Order: sequence, then C-alpha cells, then structure tokens
Amino acid sequence: MSWRSAGPALLLALLGLLAWALEPLLPLESSIGPRLLFTARGAVPPPDEVLVVAIDERSASAFGLPERPRQWPRSRHAELVAQLHAAGARLVAFDLTFESATADDDAFARSLQLAGNVLLTSSLRTDVWRSGGAQAVVEQVRPSVWPIGEAAREHAPFVLPKDARVDAYWTFRRGADHMPSLPVLAFHLFHPTAVDALVGLSCRAQPTADCAGPLATPLADAAQPAARLRWLRERFVRWPGHAAAVQRLLPSALEAPPQVATLVALHAGGDVAHLNFHGPARSIRTVAYADVARLAREQPSLFAGRMVFVGFSAESSGAQDRLRDDYRTVFSDESGVDVSGVEIAATAFANLQQGRPLMPLAPAAAAMLVAGWGLLLGLLSAWRARWWPGLLMALLPLALAACGLVAFTRQAQWWPLVVPLLVQWPVAVGLLLWLRMRHSRRERDRMHQAFAHFVPRGVAEQLAQAPAHIAAAHRVGFGVCMATDAVQYSALAERMDPQALGETLNAYYARLFEPVARHGGWVIDVVGDAMLALWESPPDDPAARSAACHAALAIQAALAQEPPGSPAALPTRIGLHCGDMRIGTVGARTHYEFRAVGDAVNIASRLEGLNKLLGTRVLASAEMAAGLRHLFVLRPVGSFVLTGKREPVDVVEVMALAGPASAALDGRLTAFADALAAYRQGDASLAMSGFEALLRQWPDDGPCAYYFAQCRHLLSDPQHHDPKLPIQVAAK
Repeated sequence: MSWRSAGPALLLALLGLLAWALEPLLPLESSIGPRLLFTARGAVPPPDEVLVVAIDERSASAFGLPERPRQWPRSRHAELVAQLHAAGARLVAFDLTFESATADDDAFARSLQLAGNVLLTSSLRTDVWRSGGAQAVVEQVRPSVWPIGEAAREHAPFVLPKDARVDAYWTFRRGADHMPSLPVLAFHLFHPTAVDALVGLSCRAQPTADCAGPLATPLADAAQPAARLRWLRERFVRWPGHAAAVQRLLPSALEAPPQVATLVALHAGGDVAHLNFHGPARSIRTVAYADVARLAREQPSLFAGRMVFVGFSAESSGAQDRLRDDYRTVFSDESGVDVSGVEIAATAFANLQQGRPLMPLAPAAAAMLVAGWGLLLGLLSAWRARWWPGLLMALLPLALAACGLVAFTRQAQWWPLVVPLLVQWPVAVGLLLWLRMRHSRRERDRMHQAFAHFVPRGVAEQLAQAPAHIAAAHRVGFGVCMATDAVQYSALAERMDPQALGETLNAYYARLFEPVARHGGWVIDVVGDAMLALWESPPDDPAARSAACHAALAIQAALAQEPPGSPAALPTRIGLHCGDMRIGTVGARTHYEFRAVGDAVNIASRLEGLNKLLGTRVLASAEMAAGLRHLFVLRPVGSFVLTGKREPVDVVEVMALAGPASAALDGRLTAFADALAAYRQGDASLAMSGFEALLRQWPDDGPCAYYFAQCRHLLSDPQHHDPKLPIQVAAK
C-alpha cells in the first residue's frame, strides 16, 4: 500500500470509527438503522405460543365500562382469569398494576389463587440518595395490594420510556437486585424445566454452598420463582467466564430443553435487550377482552398452552390519545396507531420464545466492519484506474446493504449500516471525485510543462540527449483540435524573398498564437502557413470546446484589425473538431517530431479545407459545437462526407459571439435554414429563390452561393443529384 492510497484509507477508517464511537452523543445508527432494516424486512409472523387479550374501546363499550383499565371492577378480571384457566392457558400476565384496594380484591385474589399461573406487573420506585458529592440510586419494587399480590404466582415490573422511541427493554434491573422484567419472568415460568436444567448446569460449572437446599426444588414448585432468577443472574454477573463454562457443559446435557441456550444468552447478556418487532401495532395475535368468554367456549385451543398477556391495546389512535399507553416504535407511521405497552411485553416474550432477539453486532466486530469498510473505500478512492474503482464504489454499498439485510432477516443480527453507507460512502465518493480532479489537473500541468520543452530551440538538444525515451513520450486523451491555413500564401511566398517571408510569417503567427494561449490552448504544430492547436479536456466538459470557438473568432478579429495591405493580414480558414487523439512523438530511428495524430486531427484539417468550398472562415463539426448555441451564433451548413472519409459529418459555421449585437443575424439564419431545408427536400426552385434572395442582401455569403450553385445542378441534372444524401467532398 502506497502513502498515496494509505492516506484516504486511514482517513475514512478513522472517520467511521469516530462516528460510530460518538453514537451515544450523535445517535445516527440507533435512530436510522433499525427503521431502515425493519422497513426493508417488513412484517413477519410471531410465534403461536403468545397471545394478547386487549382491553380496548370496543370491550369497554360492550361491558358498559370506562375506557380506562384502572376503573374496571377487578371482579371482571377475576372472570377473565377463570375463563383463561378453563381454556387451558399455560401462563397469564397482566400488564396492569393493582396498587390501591377495592371491594373486589378478594374475588380477584381467589381467582388468581385458583388459577395459580397469573403474573402481575409491579411498579418501580426510584430513590436517589445524595451525600456530599456522591449519590446512590435505589430502586424498590412495589407489588400489588394485599391480598392480590400474595395470590398471584409472581410479580415483576415492566417500565418503558414515554419520551423516546422504544427499541429495547430492560431484562434485569441491576438497581433492584437484578429483578427480572415481566416478559423475562414469564419466559422462565413458561419453560420451568429449562430453568431447572440451567440451574443444574450452573451448579456443575461453579459448585457453591447455595446450590443445595431450596434450589433443588423444581421451579414449577418454587414459592418465589423471581428469587431464583435473581440468583441465577447474579452468578453470571459475578463470574464473567460462567457463561462459557455452562455452554461447555451443554453438549453433555442430552435432555436439556433447547431454551437453555436462550436462557444462557439472556443471563450472560446486558441489562437491556433490543426488540425484534414483528410488525406494526397488533402484529401479535390479539383478542378483544369482550370476546374471551365466547372464544374460550367455542375455540379453547386458541388459549390452550399459550402465554397470554392482558393489557390496554386500543384499536384507534383516538383511544390511544386519551389514555396514552402507546409507544413510538420503528413501525410508527402517519396513521397515529402506535404499539401498546402490553404488545411490547408480548413482543419481548416472543423474541425469547423464538430465540431471535435483535442482536447488535459485537462492538469489536462492528469496529472491524466500520474500519475495514473505510480502508476499502479509501483504497478505491485513491486508485488511479480509469473506470473499475468507480464501478466498485457504486456496487459495494448495494452488496453491504444486501448482506446486512440478510443477516437481519435470517439471524436477527443488526449490522452497523448507517455510518458505512450514509457517512463513509458519501465522503469516499467525494474524495474519489476530488482525487480524480486533482490527478487530472496535475496530469494536464505535467503535460503542459512537458510540451513547453518542445517549443524553445533547446528541444532538439534535449531530445538528442535522451533518444531512448523519445518513443515513449506520448499519451492518448480527449481534446479539441484547431486546424488553420492562410489563404493566398503560395502567391505571397512567390513574390517575397525568404527573409521577408519568414518575418511576415512570424507577425502572422503572433496574431494566431496569442488568442490560442489566452483561451487555454497550446500550439502543437506549425508547418508553413498551417497551424495546429489543441485543448485537452474530459469528453463531457464543454469548456474546452467553447474556448476553441472563442479563440477562432478572436483570430479572425485580430487579422481583421491589420492595416489594409499588411503582409500579416492573411485571410485564414479554421476547422474545429474534438475527439480522442494521440499526442506525442512520431518518428523512428534518428528523426522524431512532436505531433497530435488521430481521426479528430484529420477531420479538423478537412473542415479547414471545406471553408474553401463553402466560402467561409470558421467551420466546426456539430459534435464540436454541441451545447454551445447559447454562446455563439452557429449556422448549420449541411452534412458532408469529407475527403477520404466514409461517414458524413454535420457541419456548422461559427459566425460570431451570441449577444445583442448578433440579433441582426437571426433573420438571415432563419431564411438560410428554410432554404436549406427546401433543398434537402428536393424543392430546388423554392430553395434557389431563397438563396437568391439572401445573396441580393449579402452577396459575399459563401454558403448561400454554394447552395445556389447546387440548386442549379439539381435542376439541370436531377438524376445525378440527391439532395437528401450527404454531399461528397472531392478536394481537400
């Protein structure tokens, strides 16, 4: 790796790592990434084992009760528990708190005690103790009121933020003595044999005194199951290598339920788990509270063996606005219906049940991905190959996005994509363009410096000192070519002595070279009275073509300012074309010259010669003049097959600069275009009258005179003239 490519690579790698490390302060990945991934993935089916019983506005209306769940009589909940128990629900969890006493508490407690499988949500009180400069945060769980709290199987808190989008939930509350949250507690009690197996494996991996006694009792028979969960969690937190030790023992536990692996990951993980949402609101199967009695009788299999969450879940945004027990998620949209708290709890349980909680990439792996991506983009941006780095730069984001989506869809794995695709990649593209522009500019500067050595007299001496490198002094590129030729030079040379002729040519070329240099071109060849000048540029850059046209008109203006009779006031024909050309040394053995060769040079020379046929001064190919009509007065003069060519070239005359002064030419150009169109359509009489009218006003208009003669030929010999075909040019 060279320093030229190492610089951009390290820059992009460090930029990505910085943006990724600043995620807590500038949450790009967490705010944008999940929404994009969930939107691309779409809704997926939840597991069949989980069900939500919704306290909604329809149920409140059916029972004649208020919409607020806290105002419902607890005898109604007692009936619900009895109905679910009779239908065979394995476990029921209320996402409701019961902190104040009512007259129906005894009936509700008896129903809970009879069912023996109901979990209740407890509230969480946070106290902050400050002493001097230190503070301590203590969280206390407040269970349901007596006798409801004692009658329930167990209780656990489930707290969600109201001021932000919910993407995760806490699994264990460290400040509350590792208290499990409601969905975590429900998952453990839904799979008691898996918990018993994990307790046994944990005690085998790390035998302690507390492994005997009450822990030998199966979880299904434990009086306080949450205490056992806290004990397990503490072991995994206390011993960092405990999870690996338990996992090593898993293969030997042949009869261990598959949920043991999920439990190990849960206890060994952090206090917060990301939610793998199944879709928008009510993606988890939801049954209205008012329909439970009927469905329990008609379809008891709907509840049998399932985990049932009970809580408020409105059907409309209006009811949510009144009660505010809804939460913004990645699936929140313009409809205004967000996901309810009870469905979030059910989603957390469903993630554990499927063994597919959303797993962010490990920090080390994420850092390697971001840094490696930056290094790759940096190398591509600094690579000087012509086209394939740009192609890879365009395809690689698609490949990374596709891989990230596959990992998210199939493995619930969350790759960092926002920083690589929305931070590093745009910077890499900008860096690529800037480096290409800088390289192109340096190449042009080097080429100009190299060609400048061929103009002074010392060029012949310098090339003679390094003959071995002469043949390699060339390059192929795109550019604009200007070919000029002085009119009546042969007659001038015939009547002047060589010394005077040389001085005249020097004065003449001074008029030509200055506009070329002023407009960014450079003279590459001079032979007698002919000059060849070039402008190098990218193919899609009109600046060089515009500069060449400006220089051509400036040359004509400079020659027109010469005093009448001045030998340097030689009328000059100019041809302009653009295309690929080879610029460099041409020759062999002991003789080399610095030339531009290529079809573009040949066409420019042929266009210069076409001026003689059309009686014009500056002709350019239509390709050369494309996109310049707002800058110059351009007159299309027809399509010609130039001498030695097979393909026709559309030709335009560069008449003047566009502007207020050129408005007088509009009528002339329109009349010429109409006459030329008539000629091409074979209407020689109409075309001839049009050109004749133009010649009466502008007798020196060369293209009009040429086409007037062509019309005569067409009228006299229509069999051998087809005006619809390009005109064949016989002479150079």
